[in-house]
Amino acid sequence: MAEWFKAAVLKTVNVYRSRVRIPPPPSLKNKMNNLKLEKIINKYLNINNYKDNIYNGLQIEGKKKIKKIITGVTINLPLIKKAIKNNADAIIVHHGLFWKKKLSNINGILKKKIKNILINDINLYSWHLPLDFHPKIGNNIIIANLLNLKIKIYSDNKYPILIGNKKSNFIKKINKIFKSKFYFHKSKNKKIKIIGICSGSGQKYIEYSIYKYNIDTYITGEISDITFDIIKEYDINYFSIGHYSSEIEGIKKLGIWIQKQYNIDTKFININNPF
Repeated sequence: MAEWFKAAVLKTVNVYRSRVRIPPPPSLKNKMNNLKLEKIINKYLNINNYKDNIYNGLQIEGKKKIKKIITGVTINLPLIKKAIKNNADAIIVHHGLFWKKKLSNINGILKKKIKNILINDINLYSWHLPLDFHPKIGNNIIIANLLNLKIKIYSDNKYPILIGNKKSNFIKKINKIFKSKFYFHKSKNKKIKIIGICSGSGQKYIEYSIYKYNIDTYITGEISDITFDIIKEYDINYFSIGHYSSEIEGIKKLGIWIQKQYNIDTKFININNPF
């Protein structure tokens, strides 16, 4: 009798579903307190391990409850406008507004950025060196993994440099991944074996890497006139893959981690920069 009743109920429900379009349940997205989010990411990225020239964490406080996050590499007006359009409660970037050695008057474009953030009650977060160093989602380790390098030495707490060993098809692979971005200087006498990696403006650590790790190859985001002389004088292989492109993946991975761990709506927005 019970089985007959169950079958009759299921048949009725199926007939009803076939005639009436029932919308799917709304996506259940969590909320997060803005100060709690800062503590969670500070802990995950181990920010106390590093001396940085930027304020890591919450740079501008906005609304208390965060339901939607926009991530990007650098806080600029196009990214802020995209965040406003997307009704974001928070923006998380690698390059924030407030650098310890570059605090200035709030005028011009800086005023526009801060004004738009404050008027829309948006939280602004920034994590810099901790996002370069991190052993799982850091920019340096991501570059190494993309190039299929065998990691030899992880970054120390002072210099954000990662040392890897070449496996195979290195130049072909780096050309494919960064084909429209990179500058390459080929050594006259040294083959690519021991590779130093430091994303962004990591060219400042090139001589340190040569002395300490005896590298023959260096990968970073930028090149300058001084760097050009150094790589020729030391006769090493040098790849400049673009500051922006060398640091785009870390912030993307951080957003993915937040969404997976806490089910908060998180979206990366690419404001492309060729340098």
